[in-house]
Amino acid sequence: MKQEHAGAVLVVLSAVCYGFLAIFVKFAYTGQINMITTLSGRFVLASLFLWVAVWAGRQPVSPSLKEAASLLVLALLGYGGASTFFFASLLVIPASLASLLLFTHPVMVSLFEVIVYRYPLTVKKTAALALSTTGLILVLGNTGGGAGLKGVLLALAAALSYSAYLLYGNRVVRRHPPVVTTALVITFAAAGFTLYGLAAGNINLAFPATSWVWLLAMALVSTSMGILFLFAGLKRIEAGKASIISTFEVVVTVSLSALLFREALTPLQAAGGMMILAGIIILQLQPGRKADKSETI
Repeated sequence: MKQEHAGAVLVVLSAVCYGFLAIFVKFAYTGQINMITTLSGRFVLASLFLWVAVWAGRQPVSPSLKEAASLLVLALLGYGGASTFFFASLLVIPASLASLLLFTHPVMVSLFEVIVYRYPLTVKKTAALALSTTGLILVLGNTGGGAGLKGVLLALAAALSYSAYLLYGNRVVRRHPPVVTTALVITFAAAGFTLYGLAAGNINLAFPATSWVWLLAMALVSTSMGILFLFAGLKRIEAGKASIISTFEVVVTVSLSALLFREALTPLQAAGGMMILAGIIILQLQPGRKADKSETI
């Protein structure tokens, strides 16, 4: 198998792993496990798996105090803020809709670059922004009540937080191997959620044993394996192509939601979703645009 084909397969596997995340969260919630316990469990277990990967790969770990502080900020922005908003949205809206809205983050990043960094607003970028904005309007116009709107806003807040994570992370993650950086960030997130949960009295392990299966699945499949498959793929194909392939994550989540929970997007929401994905693909086809290797959640 050619290197490029192997890389594409690895990125597809990564997208499948991430596509299962919302499904695992939904199953965990049905097992009466609360949100903070779910977040803490996911990141504590994932950090253990990733440090095993760091140890097995004999990767050097030597961040300075300043670098550690930057990674802590990343943990608060991406794995803290984005995960909290995303997991909260899954309490009130379908997994398919939450996942779709989370994927508006490439559009948010691109818009920020145009406004703040003065990147040129090309024809392709204009078309992508117009498609994605129109698609988002279609989705927002069909939320079906107050609970739906609350969930939509939470999912969009997750996308906004993740956008900030990517923009900031693009400046601080290049000094160390990506697996080491991710392991450090996830460890900070695990510590943050656990300490907060203990202080607030929200860590509750009195849930059915089957819920541990979903926590382990989130940590191993939808965090550690997803990250490792992505990094392995990025060694073989361009980051821009990997970003396009990664949109398959939404297809996985939407398909599994319909199959397992009978959650279906309305026709207008589905049309809006296709427009958002089309906008993302056009953005990634923009010449010279490179995706950040830290684009994981």
